[in-house]
Amino acid sequence: MPKYRLAMIDDRLLEHWEHESAARARLRDSLPASWRNDPRPNMDAVRELYIEAMLRLKEPHVRPVAIGDDDR
Repeated sequence: MPKYRLAMIDDRLLEHWEHESAARARLRDSLPASWRNDPRPNMDAVRELYIEAMLRLKEPHVRPVAIGDDDR
């Protein structure tokens, strides 16, 4: 009889992942039909890059730390 070890599953990021997944699905659904059904090679990669870019634009903007910034 095989022995099974219980595994701890970390689900702390599950809610975040579900939110991100739903946002991507909404963006995919909002694309024009001509984009969704485009048969050209690599168009699926273009769609996903566009979706990722749109998600990044919706993120709150944080000023990047510049070389020489000092928080003292």
